Amino acid sequence: MEEIGEYYLEILLQSSLFEETRNYQGTCYKMHDLVHDLAESMSKSTKVIIDRDTHTVDNGNQIRYLATNSFGGGEDREKLLESLSTSLHTLFVKGDLSGDMLMKLKNLYVLNLSNATSQELPVSIGKLIHLRYVNLEWSSISILPDSLCKLYNLQTLTLSHSDVEDLPKGMCDLISLRHLHLDILDEKFQMPLEMGRLTCLQTLEFFKVGREKGRRIGELGSLKNLKGKLSIRNLELVKDREGAGEAKLFEKANLFELELIWACDREGDSYNDEGVLDGLRLHPNLEELVIKNFMGDQFPRRLMELPTATTLPRLARLEFNRCNRCRELLPLQNFTSLKKLVIDECDGLTNLPGDMLHYCTSLQKVRVTNCNNLISFPLDLQQTPSLLKLELYDCPKLKTSMTPKGFGFLTSLRKLAIGPFSDDGDDHENSSIYNEFDWSGLISSSSSLSSALRGLVLRGLPHMESLPPQIQHLTTLTSLTLLDFGGIKALPDSFGNFAALEDVHLWFFKELGHLPSEDAMRSLTKLKRLWVSGSPLLKERCTPESSGPDSQWSKVSHIQDLRITDYY
Repeated sequence: MEEIGEYYLEILLQSSLFEETRNYQGTCYKMHDLVHDLAESMSKSTKVIIDRDTHTVDNGNQIRYLATNSFGGGEDREKLLESLSTSLHTLFVKGDLSGDMLMKLKNLYVLNLSNATSQELPVSIGKLIHLRYVNLEWSSISILPDSLCKLYNLQTLTLSHSDVEDLPKGMCDLISLRHLHLDILDEKFQMPLEMGRLTCLQTLEFFKVGREKGRRIGELGSLKNLKGKLSIRNLELVKDREGAGEAKLFEKANLFELELIWACDREGDSYNDEGVLDGLRLHPNLEELVIKNFMGDQFPRRLMELPTATTLPRLARLEFNRCNRCRELLPLQNFTSLKKLVIDECDGLTNLPGDMLHYCTSLQKVRVTNCNNLISFPLDLQQTPSLLKLELYDCPKLKTSMTPKGFGFLTSLRKLAIGPFSDDGDDHENSSIYNEFDWSGLISSSSSLSSALRGLVLRGLPHMESLPPQIQHLTTLTSLTLLDFGGIKALPDSFGNFAALEDVHLWFFKELGHLPSEDAMRSLTKLKRLWVSGSPLLKERCTPESSGPDSQWSKVSHIQDLRITDYY
């Protein structure tokens, strides 16, 4: 059914009857205004009400679809619903709907109560046996009645961003359910029993493994139609490799994004995470893999190094989060399609091999952050020519001399975020922590006509009194963020070199009192946003009321978005 719908959508898009748009929820599709007007003029089965004065409708027996922002008073509302009760199939209501009102709509197929303010869904929902689609997203509803589980024809239940805290016990009776949109992070939440009976299920955003029968990972085994994204949580409750295999992930060819999550706080030191991860047997169609709180000493070699047979040939995104006992990462030989790699809060890592990404020629984004014991990551950037974004920060023991080299080969690099690195010497005033960084390669790359470097995030140390002088040569930057250079009292006039700058963010500059010269600031003709935090002295001097030789107002008065605060 979904594939046929997607085919029709493609036809409508190609015919320009629909157009693609994006909002905070993702990709959406809408009619062109002219097409909408034509459809509305020809339709006799659709009614849109946006005022409070509508009583009844003349063609009530023909209305199939009703969308309304709000209803009028009680009597008017009852009359309207009574006039539509036998014909209405689809109802969109922005607000609440009482149980009595629902009782009048027994032929309803689609019910949208998004943004409802009541806390409970009426019990009478169970009487609407024809319902195929129920949408409660962004609603205040937190309690779902058990009667919901009598809707044996229900195919889609959308609870995203709602206040729902638990699911009815009889969820396994919704045998026609194809899409369940819900994500609950509460640690006390348990999956309803026997979710494996929902064999039509295609969308299941998460599954939380439980201890008792009916909540174990084997419930996933019969859900062969799962597609899209799935997060499997509480994997520490899976006993062994054989138990993990009961999930039958290798049979789920349409599952493209997978999160594997163990509990972050566990007692004892005896873990079987390596066996469980190995036993999950991922399908080769997988495109995104996130592993969190894995406590094995290393990742299964079958996953990381199978040189003659690629295990995950389509994997484009790979993330490791809080895998603190993992001591090593082997070269990623199997991931030739990898585009994004994230390693975050993995304190067990001390060295990342320089050839780790040798086979990842498609790699576009790399982020290594908050690895407190990482000393060495001598990556040869010549091996990653497609890199667009590199983030390597908050790894306090990382030696500058052991950071990636070869920036001159990265002609596509758009954003770089680095630092602070461990001190290579005692000369804190002169930014020695950056002395051995590959500035020459970065400058040569950014000075070429084909340079793509636009954003730089540079992290310092609270005692640092100056910026690395090399950054003045990165003249193609449009965005510059400097953090924690706490000892700097004045920004250098070389700031005027950044003629392309549009955004500047300076955080934790507690000593800063002077900006570059007025000529240097006025040369930043494209600068639209300047945000400075933790700078009480600069805040005092950057107001229209400030006067005297220390006033900085004339330097910033032309900036459209100026925010200078004395707090962090």
